[in-house]
Amino acid sequence: MPKDADKPDKTAPASGKALRDSLEVLSRNLAEGLRTADRLQRDASRLVEESARLAAELVEQRREMGRLHDRLYRSEGRRAAREEELRRAYETAERADRAKARFLSAASHDLRQPIQAAALYTHILRGAVDANPAAREAADLLQASIDSLSGMLSGLLDLARLEAGAVDVAVTEFRPDALMRRLAQEFRESAVAEGASLHVHPCGVAVRTDARLLERILTHLLSNAVRHGGGNGHRVLLGCRRRPAALEFQVWDDGRGIPPDARAAIFEEFHQLDNPERSAAKGFGLGLPLVARMARLLGLTLDLRSEVGRGTVFTVTVPRATLLPEPDRRLTAAARAMAAVATSATATATAASPTERMKGRRVLLVEDDERVRHAMTMLLKRWGVRVTAIGSAEELADRLPRLRSRPHVVLADHRLPRGQTGRTVAELVRRRWDVPVIIITGDTAPERLREARSIGCRLLHKPVEPGDLAAALDDVMEG
Repeated sequence: MPKDADKPDKTAPASGKALRDSLEVLSRNLAEGLRTADRLQRDASRLVEESARLAAELVEQRREMGRLHDRLYRSEGRRAAREEELRRAYETAERADRAKARFLSAASHDLRQPIQAAALYTHILRGAVDANPAAREAADLLQASIDSLSGMLSGLLDLARLEAGAVDVAVTEFRPDALMRRLAQEFRESAVAEGASLHVHPCGVAVRTDARLLERILTHLLSNAVRHGGGNGHRVLLGCRRRPAALEFQVWDDGRGIPPDARAAIFEEFHQLDNPERSAAKGFGLGLPLVARMARLLGLTLDLRSEVGRGTVFTVTVPRATLLPEPDRRLTAAARAMAAVATSATATATAASPTERMKGRRVLLVEDDERVRHAMTMLLKRWGVRVTAIGSAEELADRLPRLRSRPHVVLADHRLPRGQTGRTVAELVRRRWDVPVIIITGDTAPERLREARSIGCRLLHKPVEPGDLAAALDDVMEG
């Protein structure tokens, strides 16, 4: 038997303790694992629930996106429909604007034609009845009626063109002194007839605006001041005041003044304060409405100050321009003397009236309206002018090669049959002769003036006064 067989095993207790320790650790780990597994299970349950909730939300969001898409599609359809409606409305508005422009152009031409004929016949009649006072008075009254009709027509057409936006604006820089002096000269005679004195005070400052429309504004203001400024002995002043960036054009009168409660109404069409009997001699109540619309079109400020019993002042404020000062035009005494001699000599040489200087001259007249053509022919022949009257551009093209004598001037209506115009006449005639051409039109659109200037023609607007016609013919005729 081995010697060690009876000795006790001392390592057994130690191994048992280690085993127990290991079992405790394993038990704790197992418990912790169970707790972790339980926690993971709970988390997994929450994740499943969250996933289900998110899936449900996703489904709902997809449904909402579908609904939004449908609404967007319908909205796009409505937007496209609205855009189409707007496009059609815009085209309709453009057609309406073009129709209004055509109507105004046609009305301007068609209504001025009979007025032009009546004015010419009246002038001829007045010249034929000088020896008969009663007939002369009737002719004068007829002329006054025609002038009133022409004035009202021009005012109404101007208002219509402004309302329709058919007035072009050509802004330039210019000095208005000559314009102011010319207006004063034009109104001086009518001021004297109204028992008023008219004064003008230019100031030499350049402005920036449309010169033609500014002149019309001042014309209406002066006409209003002369007619309604007061009784005999009242004064009318056209002047200007300098401001840092502007020039104020002012029209003063020392007449009856305008009550405060009437100052808005005077800018309404056909409203007049002192014309209850609607006398045509006092105008038609269109001047100030035109002034207000033209000032608004140009972006100018229009002011009114008035005191009952003391007078009225209208002020139009216009931007100043940057033109350089004009050179000193003062004359020495010797220069003034030489100028006076030259002026005297010129006056002597031109003492004859325009109608006397036109005797024996030749005028080629192209006018499609028979009444106007006949009246114009009668008038020119009374002035001693030899007239060849033609009714259309086609007739002119046919007769032109057979005309033997070169005309001194061509007088042509702007609007002729089959779309032909005064420009057509000028081009036809100038293929054979280089002669001046005067175009007469009832169309007051600015492009008519630009077109006439571009082809070197003079432009007159119907109804043309015989004196203005004589002056224009005399000015362009060659010797």
